[in-house]
Amino acid sequence: MTHSTDLLACRPQSGWRPTSQLSTKRGPFRFDGRAFTLLEVMVAVAFIGFAMMALLSLHHSGMQSVGRARELTQAAMLAQGLMADAEQARFPQPGTLRGDFQKIYPGKFGRFRWQRLVERSHQFPGVCRVRISVFYGPRFRRSFVLTEFMHNPAPQLTPSAGSGSQKGGQPVSGGEG
Repeated sequence: MTHSTDLLACRPQSGWRPTSQLSTKRGPFRFDGRAFTLLEVMVAVAFIGFAMMALLSLHHSGMQSVGRARELTQAAMLAQGLMADAEQARFPQPGTLRGDFQKIYPGKFGRFRWQRLVERSHQFPGVCRVRISVFYGPRFRRSFVLTEFMHNPAPQLTPSAGSGSQKGGQPVSGGEG
């Protein structure tokens, strides 16, 4: 018995275990409880994959918003240019005009179309409404509309009531002779 007592006395007390207690697996790799299991790794990879898909979706929708904002800005710029042309005409003729921007800007703005509608006011004879619509986007379903009221700079010639008709404050004569 002295022999077995000597073996117990020589054995270190902290952390010594026979190799059969450390692992149930045979071979060079031993599991001691400090590693990840394959299931834990797969769950972590799936979670990271979902997070990356959400970030990419956010990025894609952000890029689409930037594209739509750019198109809207271009449509507003083009409508203002057409309105400036109508203002230079001082008092455009009533009617509807349509077109694209290839004549004004060759090779650019191929995805934009325009329409100008000029209507005279029934209530105010010297006023007309100019409405510029710029259509863009897929199948030209989006639009930007700019409306302005213009006053005719030429004096309106209307006969006044009474014995002598006047035009612009001057008497009208039927002819001299």
